[in-house]
Amino acid sequence: MKRNFVNQQADSNKFWIIEQFDNRYTVTWGKMGAKGRTKDKEYDSSEECSKEIEKLVKSKIKGGYTEISDLESAPTKAEFEYRPMDENVFWEIIASFNWRKLGDDDAVMRPAMKILVSMSLEDIEQFAEILAKKLYNIDGEAWAKNQMDEDNGYLSPDYFLYARCCIVANGKALYERILANPSEMPINLDFEALLYLAEEAYQKKSKSEDECYIDTEYCYETGANEEG
Repeated sequence: MKRNFVNQQADSNKFWIIEQFDNRYTVTWGKMGAKGRTKDKEYDSSEECSKEIEKLVKSKIKGGYTEISDLESAPTKAEFEYRPMDENVFWEIIASFNWRKLGDDDAVMRPAMKILVSMSLEDIEQFAEILAKKLYNIDGEAWAKNQMDEDNGYLSPDYFLYARCCIVANGKALYERILANPSEMPINLDFEALLYLAEEAYQKKSKSEDECYIDTEYCYETGANEEG
């Protein structure tokens, strides 16, 4: 029996096929559209082989693979189509974050980094500008209230900035909900790495070894939004 799996999450577009022949299985894997690599393994009995296959299948599903009837039925993965940077493109790039890699910030943002590096330096600068404005918009007492230390009322400026980054990093729907309802600002969540995404993409795109700083019209530092 042959079983087919694909992983098209984030920037992945891979297949994995396993087929049992009595007490032996053959597994083939690789990128969609490629021939792939093949490996065989033999066991003492067909039952033992079947149990091992089920373990492998569970591991693949946990890793983001989905079972399909055959590879021909797999949807064609839409590639990012270039459009000049604007708010819609900004949110599409944010939506590419691979949260299955939570705990490894670089891995989470890797799909977004690939998209940004494929764009122009001007687009990367505009991404940084849009991000700065989003962070600026939720820089205020209404959003900071439940981020303060309950004992002394102290607010860590850095932590509040990283908390705002987390709201943006989790996408348009959450951002707009928190923007409209400051009291729903979650606590104990942060994603500082978002601050450096545009600058690292700019550095890669320009092939510069020097640190990069993108100057934006809006300042995202805590307290910059005086009206807030």
